[in-house]
Amino acid sequence: MVNEKILDFYKEFRDEILGYVKENGPISTNMAFKALFLSYLTEAGETLVSDCTLVDFKKDSDNMKLDGYAFSEYFHSLTLLVSKYQAKAKPEKVKKTEINRLLKKGLKFYKTCGNDSFEALEESSDGYQAYEFIKAHKADIETVNVILLTNDETIQYVPEDTRQGKVTIRFDVWDIERLYQSILGGAAVERQLVVKLKKKYGASLPLIKVRCDNEVYDCYIGIISGELLARIYEVEGQDLIQKNVRSFLQATGKVNKGIKTSLANEPQMFMAYNNGISTVADSITADENQSYGDIVAITEITGWQIVNGGQTTASIYNAYKSKLPLDQVNVQIKLSVIKQKDQAEAIIHNISKYANSQNKINMSDFNANDAYHVKMERLSRAIPIPAAKGKSTDYWFYERARGQYLVELNRQPTAAAKKEFKNRCPKSRCISKTVAAKCMMAYQGYPNIVSKGLETSFIYFSDMVSKDGFPEPSEQSYIEMISKVILFNCCDEIVKSLKFGGFKAQQDYYTVALIGKYYSYLIKPQEIWNNQTINAETARIIEKLAYFVWDHFQNPTVPGVNISQWCKKADCWELLQHRYEAKMKKQENR
Repeated sequence: MVNEKILDFYKEFRDEILGYVKENGPISTNMAFKALFLSYLTEAGETLVSDCTLVDFKKDSDNMKLDGYAFSEYFHSLTLLVSKYQAKAKPEKVKKTEINRLLKKGLKFYKTCGNDSFEALEESSDGYQAYEFIKAHKADIETVNVILLTNDETIQYVPEDTRQGKVTIRFDVWDIERLYQSILGGAAVERQLVVKLKKKYGASLPLIKVRCDNEVYDCYIGIISGELLARIYEVEGQDLIQKNVRSFLQATGKVNKGIKTSLANEPQMFMAYNNGISTVADSITADENQSYGDIVAITEITGWQIVNGGQTTASIYNAYKSKLPLDQVNVQIKLSVIKQKDQAEAIIHNISKYANSQNKINMSDFNANDAYHVKMERLSRAIPIPAAKGKSTDYWFYERARGQYLVELNRQPTAAAKKEFKNRCPKSRCISKTVAAKCMMAYQGYPNIVSKGLETSFIYFSDMVSKDGFPEPSEQSYIEMISKVILFNCCDEIVKSLKFGGFKAQQDYYTVALIGKYYSYLIKPQEIWNNQTINAETARIIEKLAYFVWDHFQNPTVPGVNISQWCKKADCWELLQHRYEAKMKKQENR
């Protein structure tokens, strides 16, 4: 039975869903539920769901259901969502049978993509689009994550991993209690990883325990064979590098190419050229019979995370999959077993911040506590929206860290105070740092980057902030940021009203990018801030541009290409500019 705090959160979340439907309609409550649930998980750092395309497909006769899908090129993993939403006064208890039934519906969809059963569907339908997407990536899929989202309370149960041919099938469950804990309870979002070295991989990991007497952590150093590291990464995948700040970026830098070259041509020199990996864990299990002196034979690691060295690990794994010999490849490893759990996040942050790594990690990567976001947060609490008459009491709420809005709402002592807070700062005016970055990046002319997802877009944004690509926080730059958010939201409403039938998010990004490049003279931040909307002329231009972008999407350079994937390419944006400039030149010559 959920406690009162979770029950209050359940009700707040249900009200937020209803508000979302009202603001974004026509949209089903189920779709609103999924959109909001995923927005919280993305903010919380749950990478598997960060870039999901939401759908509403079910076929009860074939025991199939799908509510969202995404593919990670970095992890070669496919994520499939199934959801269960209900709007009752209290959450119900979901038992093992129901959890299995719902997850199997999502898995059945994936299995059915292996035949031509979907060919009979309308090409514009959600089911067919998902089928085409999965089919396009099928050769690269190594892991399928089937995740259940529900606002009910589930029992403590997640099915064991299975295999479908050469593909690992993994399951996960997010209920109302786990969502609450990730937002308000401070719990880590990742499931605790237990790597059974001896039992699962047939090898222990002998490391030297560093002689240091402290109550915070134990430190172990040594080497791990490249093949063992690759095999662990193959099975555990993304769970192994949840806390690696570079886990969203492809390993395509010059140094990473150097790693690949040394693995292929000079594997015996890998130890000399590579800085190794820094890892943390909650606890270890050792074989006392094989341990002696300072040498500890580790057989099991709980809560293992690679904090620095994700790219090294991925490069070794790719070499392993390419069947390059790894018998001469060894990797330096440092393992810090953190004993003071309340200090874990700070320690991990500092390891990431100070440890050597193959690519320089900018301070902008450690985002929530960056000076930029702290200042923007303060500005949002201090600068009211202009009022036509009297004193203004309305504000935007810049959410620097996940769940800040709900935390602040729950801090209000009475129901009346909560209502007053909602009137002052409605959820519709709560803007997360990742969404703000998305709006600004699109306007700045990076729709292809934004199309890669919130997390990837935010990393590029953070890098630009560190290089003065965006103005320092000030009253003016805060107003300019909110004006871009309002512009983006207005564009979204216009595109939605035109009912094109697909790729709405990408249309938003590319339409706003065209506005930023060719019509910036129309965008007057102070005017948008004062009115909290755009003017009629800008709205008309957005509508015209939306049609142009849609036509662009219907005519890719390669016929039949997956549009959502094409939108992530720089040439998609370059071609759109070329086409639009050609159109403007043609109009001038008339």
